[in-house]
Amino acid sequence: MNGRPDRDADDDGHGPMTRAANHRLASVPFERKFGRPPLPPHHPDARINDVIYDRMIDPHWSAQERALVDKQTAKLEAQRRCPDLHIPETLAVIPVETLASPEDLFDRLRPFIEIGALAKPTHASGGVTFLRDLADPAALHDLYDLASMDYASILREMQYWRLPRKIIVETMIPTHMAGPPDDYKFHCIHGEPLLCQIDHGRFGRPWSRLFRVPHFDPMDEGDGLSAPDGFAMAAKDRLKRMIAAARALSAPFTFVRVDLYDGRDGIYFGELTFTPAASLGIAPSSAGVHRETETHRIYSRILMDALRTAKQTT
Repeated sequence: MNGRPDRDADDDGHGPMTRAANHRLASVPFERKFGRPPLPPHHPDARINDVIYDRMIDPHWSAQERALVDKQTAKLEAQRRCPDLHIPETLAVIPVETLASPEDLFDRLRPFIEIGALAKPTHASGGVTFLRDLADPAALHDLYDLASMDYASILREMQYWRLPRKIIVETMIPTHMAGPPDDYKFHCIHGEPLLCQIDHGRFGRPWSRLFRVPHFDPMDEGDGLSAPDGFAMAAKDRLKRMIAAARALSAPFTFVRVDLYDGRDGIYFGELTFTPAASLGIAPSSAGVHRETETHRIYSRILMDALRTAKQTT
């Protein structure tokens, strides 16, 4: 696999997947979100969203990048690069081509119900389905539909284009308390973690805030956010180990977000995210994430300054 698809049309009949065609489609939600067309990354007014957009619509992704996008192979790559990282145990990998329906998928997942497992597509973002107490095949329709498509066809995130379509079943990450483990998302430029977004209570009452690395001071003191009851920052030694892992995993890439989990028995690998929110993301603040804020401008400026500095020194 050379990371350069050799045809212009995808397998699902969604039309050409060239850079020009991708731009025509993906620029519509971008302009709706930001009130302007995407800017070239080198434009003086460009934000990190423009950099992400420019990257995601390009069909040319390396084999290394695509291996770190596939949620099955990414775990193996992450553990090879960072042997101290924990990874959730893989219980099964189900090729989508072997499934005929959500009912068929339900039968294949039956052995993992009630044992604390989850299922998700390996070739898409989202679609996490918790299997505990799963009782009805109808609850698997969304997972089946998402896993059956080429995820790149949605918003032209081309790193997903033609990845093998599979559903992976994993053990749950052990946590310090009830609910999912806290997610530490390190935003890295040329192998240097600059910011960390911490997501807490993602499937209940979610809370997120951005912090500066390495000291974990709030990125924007004026973001209006304060920690909810029940949140505790990871211990300092764990934060140092997370930073080291994020540095090692992000080293080959210009920009990537490294997602790690603070598990009860160690630091767990989550995923590498090359195009967060398909270029439409807004930094969290009390004003929400639906429009640009001063918090988002600070976030973007930190990353863009680092990109421009790196470019000047190469």
